[in-house]
Amino acid sequence: MAATHLDVGLRCIKYLLCAVNSLFVLTGIMIISVGTTIYAVYDDFSHFLDTSYFSPATLLIVVGIFVFVIAFLGCCGALKESTCMVLVFAVSLLVILIMELAAAIAAYALQDNIKGLLTEKINTTMHQYGKEPEATDAIDFLQSRLYCCGYYGYEDWANITTENDLPKSCQRCTTFANKHICHPYETGCITQLSLIVHRSALYIATGAVAIALIQLTGIMFACMLGRAIRRQKTERERRRWELRESLVNGYQPLGKSDPFTTFPVVYMSPSDPLKNT
Repeated sequence: MAATHLDVGLRCIKYLLCAVNSLFVLTGIMIISVGTTIYAVYDDFSHFLDTSYFSPATLLIVVGIFVFVIAFLGCCGALKESTCMVLVFAVSLLVILIMELAAAIAAYALQDNIKGLLTEKINTTMHQYGKEPEATDAIDFLQSRLYCCGYYGYEDWANITTENDLPKSCQRCTTFANKHICHPYETGCITQLSLIVHRSALYIATGAVAIALIQLTGIMFACMLGRAIRRQKTERERRRWELRESLVNGYQPLGKSDPFTTFPVVYMSPSDPLKNT
């Protein structure tokens, strides 16, 4: 039987949706990688950041895992021509899109008071330097990793230690003419750490918006596929009904047939009486 325009259109949409789902798998990997990278960066400086700053990265990781499951559901629905699975796929994509936008908005909203939070956290930790091992390790890691000193500059250590007794982690030491010379970093740690938070928020927002655009395409294809499947099933049911009606109308039971048209009438001539004697 030759394929109708509905069959060809349905087949094209199915293949396009499967291609979009394969793209979703790649975007899911990207989402998870961005989320885990930002989470790892925040975890390095977790002593100075509030737990709320981890929520956008955690949400991205959860969204990336959901994308894998939803892509599999979309492929199954397209191949099986299941309207229910395709609609669930479209609704799930819409929920994922809202979650991504929520992560982007949360990441940007948390930047408003980042400098005030970092100033308080770093200042408190600096006053615990040398007294608590955890605070000492956190400050040393922060200053040596970001090449910074104090929260605004190395002058901040004057209120805690003497200028000549700066931590080694906030000094750049070089050897010149057999002399060991150390100079403190001029940049404050608040500037460096807030820059990392701002860049992380930018990465989250950019990735969420880019993937949201791809998901909008997937939602449109899913809706088109759902309508095409419904239209195709309606057409198939109409053809089956027409075929059934044609069979029923063309069939005549033997008991209700016209005997004059069904059985032929045979006329026999009377026999010769001489032949019977």
